[in-house]
Amino acid sequence: MKRLIVNADDFGYTRGVNRAIVEACRNGVVTSTSLLANGAAFEDAVETARAEPRLDVGCHLNFVEGKPVSAPERIPHLIGADGRFLKPWQLAARLLRRAVPESEIEQEASAQIEKLLAAGLRPSHVDTHKHTHVHPAVARAVAQAARRYAIRWIRRPFENFLPPSARTISAKRFAVASLNWLAPAFERRMAAMGVAMPDFFNGVLLTGRLTRQAFAETLADLPSGVTEVMCHPGYCDAELRESSTRLQEERELERETVSDGAWRAQAKELGITLTAFGELSSPQGSAAKDPWPAVPAAALRE
Repeated sequence: MKRLIVNADDFGYTRGVNRAIVEACRNGVVTSTSLLANGAAFEDAVETARAEPRLDVGCHLNFVEGKPVSAPERIPHLIGADGRFLKPWQLAARLLRRAVPESEIEQEASAQIEKLLAAGLRPSHVDTHKHTHVHPAVARAVAQAARRYAIRWIRRPFENFLPPSARTISAKRFAVASLNWLAPAFERRMAAMGVAMPDFFNGVLLTGRLTRQAFAETLADLPSGVTEVMCHPGYCDAELRESSTRLQEERELERETVSDGAWRAQAKELGITLTAFGELSSPQGSAAKDPWPAVPAAALRE
C-alpha cells in the first residue's frame, strides 16, 4: 500500500506562510504541518489550525533561530550572549565538542511541545528546523521529549527516495550524501526508543525546487509504504522579506505546486492514499505492543 504525507514546514513563521499552508490543505495536497513554537506568527497559526480541523499539526522543534521558549538560565549552552539561539554552524561546532548537555536540548524540546499543548494543539509528530536531529545527541533528546508527551512519530531526516529530477541537483548533494551515513544508527536508536518513522522521506534536495514536474515524478515513482514529502509553501510578502529565511520567492513556487487540487485525483488514480501522521496506526511489532519500551543504554548511546 502506498501512503503519502505531504508535510509543510515552518507553520508559524509568518502570517503569509500560515495562510499558504492552510490554503494548500483546503485546496491542494498538504495533509500535515509542523508548527514553530517560537515563530513570530505562532498565535496566528494556532487560530488558523483551529479553523481547519483537517490540518494535522506537529511540532517543528527549533534550536537554531530566534528566541527559546525556555528560560535562558535553563539552556545556557544553546544560546548566545544576546539570549537568542546560536546559528546552525555554531550549534554544530558545540555539538562536535560535546559542549551541549543533552538535558538542555530535551528541556527546550519539552518547552516547545508544552507551548503547543497549552494552546490546545496535540502534536501528532515532531521534526526539527534545519534537520538538527541528524546529530545523535539532538536525536536522543528529541526522542526522549517525544516519549514524555506520547508523540509517536518523528521525521526520518535522511533522504532515501528521490524523483528523477532531484537526482540531477548538484547543490547540497554532497552534504546530503555525507549525512546519510548516520542513517542506520539513527534508525536503530529510534526503533529502540519506540519512536516511529515514515519508511521514506524526501524534500531536502527539492527545498525551493519543488516544481510540478518534481511532484508529478514523486507520485509516479512513490514506493510502497509510508512516504513523507517535505515542502515549504508561503507568500513572499513584506513580512517574509524582512525575516532571515533564505527561502523567499521559492516559497511561492512550492505554494503553487502543492496548492493544486488536481494532485488528489492523480494520487487516487495511482493507488496512493493521502494521509497524515495523526491518521497512521502504530507500526507492527513489539514496539506497537508496548509504545514506550525500556531503552537499552547501548541503543541510546550508539
